[in-house]
Amino acid sequence: MRPSIRKCCLSFVLTAFFAGSGLGSPLSSRLLPLVPPGAEIVAGFENRTGSGVRGRLLLATRNNRLDLEDFQSLTGVDSKRVIDEVIEVAAAPSGGGLSEHILLVGGQFDRERIFSSIELNGGKHFQYQGQQVLLIRPLTRERGDMLDARWMLILDNRTGIFGTSGLVKQVMRRYAQHAVTDPVLGERLSLLRRDVTSWNLLVSPAKSQKNIRFGQPHSAWAQLQQDTDVLMVAARFGPKIRVDFSIHANAERGPEFFTRKVGFFTNALLSGPKPEASSPKESHRRLENFSLEPNRVQGSVYLSSKQYAAWCEQIYIARAGITVATNGD
Repeated sequence: MRPSIRKCCLSFVLTAFFAGSGLGSPLSSRLLPLVPPGAEIVAGFENRTGSGVRGRLLLATRNNRLDLEDFQSLTGVDSKRVIDEVIEVAAAPSGGGLSEHILLVGGQFDRERIFSSIELNGGKHFQYQGQQVLLIRPLTRERGDMLDARWMLILDNRTGIFGTSGLVKQVMRRYAQHAVTDPVLGERLSLLRRDVTSWNLLVSPAKSQKNIRFGQPHSAWAQLQQDTDVLMVAARFGPKIRVDFSIHANAERGPEFFTRKVGFFTNALLSGPKPEASSPKESHRRLENFSLEPNRVQGSVYLSSKQYAAWCEQIYIARAGITVATNGD
């Protein structure tokens, strides 16, 4: 059964990456200052040269995934296109569902060539704050899935912006004001290890926890996120693939709450998509970089490329509402 677009089930997108140049930690991203404050989901990835394996692990909505796929398709006419980094954002305006979504792309683009091609195929443009904007209506292949008309801009042939008008307007205001990274977002991302190449931030305060739900409501991933204030998942792709997690919640939930989360994380990565019971000692033994504080727990799991591929296959077979995109899909 197709998941509700307006309720926006989270999708696991696990794919090989495309060509680009290496960057630093998430905080060094030149796209980060454009991200509007208060978004429930912010996820990003980059292409780091010199690593043996390149990939991404994203927790995002189906609309976010379609934004990325459509941007790649719409800019495909540019044979010299280079994509260095991507940030996906989903937000719930006025406490509603995650109906706002936007894609930010850093790289090199030929805007004139891309926009001319889109206009030849019926695309319409208009001016906003002195910038040319293309209005992109849902593509034929995704009608019924993508419900929104989206705005598309390419600034200085270096920054692609593609999403719903509300978030695009916020991004453009930040661009015009030369805004700095939102302090709350920056503080949270500063807790990530500096070498991660793919990262996710899910914020679910009590008033909006219903906005974030996974396609498999009883999966280990869903159990990992449930009742947390902030969930961060990041990955470092190389000869070995390291997946990090960090959970923040009210200290009143107690140490047992955080211990259970450790079990859900290790089960999600090492035991397939369904949660399984495991003792705290067994879960902790599987982790590296383990740390438990009154309001936070974190840790890391290392996977070989073969283990990671097997895990992707498990998720694909048992997805039941989880969307998985692999290289070539």
